[in-house]
Amino acid sequence: MSLLKREIVNAPIWQFNGHLQTIVPNVRRKVEGVIYERERIATWDDDFLDLDWSGKNSDTLVIISHGLAGSSEGGYMKGFVKAVNSLGWDALAWNYRGCSGEPNKKLFSFHGGKTDDLEWVIQHAAATGRYQTIHLIGVSMGGNITLKLLGEWSEKVPSFLGKAVAISVPVHMMETSLHLVKGWNRIYSNRYMKQYKEMLARKEQHFPDAWDYQHVYKASNLHTFVERFTAPSFGFSDAEHYLGTQSSLHYIPKIKAPTLLINADNDPFLTPASYPEELAKSSDYFHFLVTRNGGHVGFDEKQPSALSWMERRTLQFLTD
Repeated sequence: MSLLKREIVNAPIWQFNGHLQTIVPNVRRKVEGVIYERERIATWDDDFLDLDWSGKNSDTLVIISHGLAGSSEGGYMKGFVKAVNSLGWDALAWNYRGCSGEPNKKLFSFHGGKTDDLEWVIQHAAATGRYQTIHLIGVSMGGNITLKLLGEWSEKVPSFLGKAVAISVPVHMMETSLHLVKGWNRIYSNRYMKQYKEMLARKEQHFPDAWDYQHVYKASNLHTFVERFTAPSFGFSDAEHYLGTQSSLHYIPKIKAPTLLINADNDPFLTPASYPEELAKSSDYFHFLVTRNGGHVGFDEKQPSALSWMERRTLQFLTD
């Protein structure tokens, strides 16, 4: 059985709910001392991905995948890079298409289940011949992509793959998409929609006749934006088709590599469907940990330390 005992994150007393435990840590945290070396690699379909490396020529690498509309510059990304480097390991924080500060070459960029780009990055890192072990960390949407890829690999897990950790993951994306347009959660939906529309406006300059952009700009929330652009731009019939087929929940039972999912019990992004306790109970590989407190990619503590709670817990799993 791989359902782990609940752990308590001792959040500051004034961060008394999941919203505060989400917003405050992600706004105020600044991580210093991370220096990247950027590499741009070509993709199989005449596009590019920007990879940010940080390391000391170790034989162990950790590849880190960011959340929706994030990048390698995010505080939690740099936090994980710094944590990984503290072990003497190399870190690779990669940027999804269009998320590195420069628009990619295609009309489409990324979506929550687009595993082919992550697999491309992993293969590129493995092909350097420098690494005996490659671990994976995925945060929020990056966690969904990571878990889905592990399920797709199933019986063909690469020999170099070590362990994987996924944090604050909406493994049931359809429910999360509908959940984010309700009540206070609309603050997150509106933030993401604003970023998406800004990205789309840059796309319109390069592909002026490729889409009915005005119809997309009129989307009133993130779910409608996904319905009008994200889903059809990748060939899905609608949002339900996209979100239903790309959710990692369907792939978790197929995972055959040591994997830990950490979701806080007060994560405002998640519904009960994203707490797959029964799947963990029946798996020898998939471990699930629910924390008391933490919010969404927050996990702030009363007593700050050099590494955050989620970084320490991730390193514990990777090194056990």
